[in-house]
Amino acid sequence: MTGFLWCFSLVLAGAGPAGQIAYVSGTEQEDQCVCIVDLSCGAVSRIGAGSRDGRPVWSPDGSKLAFSTSQPDGLGICIGYPDGAAPRRLAHARKWNRNPRWSPDGAFLAYEADDGQGFDHQIVVNDVNAGTESTWAGGKTGVMRPVWLPNARIFDIASMTEDLAWRDAQDQAVVNYEPGNSPIILAEGLTGPKGKYSIDLFLVTPASLARLMPQNNYVEWAAEPSPDGRNIAFESNDGGDREIFLASRTGVSDVTNHRAADWNPSWSSDSEWLAFESFRDGRRGVYRVHAGTARVSPVATDTISDNWSPSWSPDGKWIVFVSNRTGNPDIFVASPTGDDVKRITDSPGSDLAPAWRPEVKR
Repeated sequence: MTGFLWCFSLVLAGAGPAGQIAYVSGTEQEDQCVCIVDLSCGAVSRIGAGSRDGRPVWSPDGSKLAFSTSQPDGLGICIGYPDGAAPRRLAHARKWNRNPRWSPDGAFLAYEADDGQGFDHQIVVNDVNAGTESTWAGGKTGVMRPVWLPNARIFDIASMTEDLAWRDAQDQAVVNYEPGNSPIILAEGLTGPKGKYSIDLFLVTPASLARLMPQNNYVEWAAEPSPDGRNIAFESNDGGDREIFLASRTGVSDVTNHRAADWNPSWSSDSEWLAFESFRDGRRGVYRVHAGTARVSPVATDTISDNWSPSWSPDGKWIVFVSNRTGNPDIFVASPTGDDVKRITDSPGSDLAPAWRPEVKR
């Protein structure tokens, strides 16, 4: 069901952020629903199906959202619309479909799909207009969490690795691949023998996989390409704990180097900054790091509450995040320096996974 739920007046106080933020709201997992809050007036509208809705992801033009939601025997991908149109459920061949991401032109959705039989995850791409699915990576399994590359600059990174091999997710066969004009997805793939799996980053095409970097003994996951395509941020346990690394034409570097865990990188639209989560001050907090200098500064931290799930505004002037500082997880925004904090939601349940709507081009 769609429609306005409530208005929250705190967002109206003083000059502040503009636009709309999508998020998940619910008192329990079973009733989680994707909602949108309009920052100009505080009006909140229900967009999702309201049945175990997952993290919303905006299309590049800001015209729609993709998210997972319950289907009779698992999870399916749903498309929601900020104008109040009825959400559209995609048809799936497999039971569990999650982690959707839009292609740069907004014509396709990539997601991971499986039937709950161990590590049988595959990368599936859906032609949104036609409503048809195709399995990528040559049908290989053990591949998860797809993200689209914004351009082909990543091959400058790949070309700098030693003897790049094009392999399947279990390292069982080398395949030939010529980049050409094919769209490319970056994903996580299981490697190593059964029972001793590790995770590496792979380039994914319709027919094959290619390891992004030479094989090592570390686990690498949660990759996020920068909007300009020049860098890839990812998490790794290289160094003994969870850190955020950058892969670029000049190599790979640890940009959040700290003895506490750092994770969940989120790029600013100008590709200059990463917001992330860390335990470096004891409690879970939100920080930012400059991609070029590795200079880290706090955004939302304190000693009595947790702050997490950062996402940038399109103009880079605000960071939205979740905080339980009021006793319940609610959505807040702050400037990148951590000043001018504003509370955005105040619902009876938990408000989670915020995502700022891209600027709509007319």
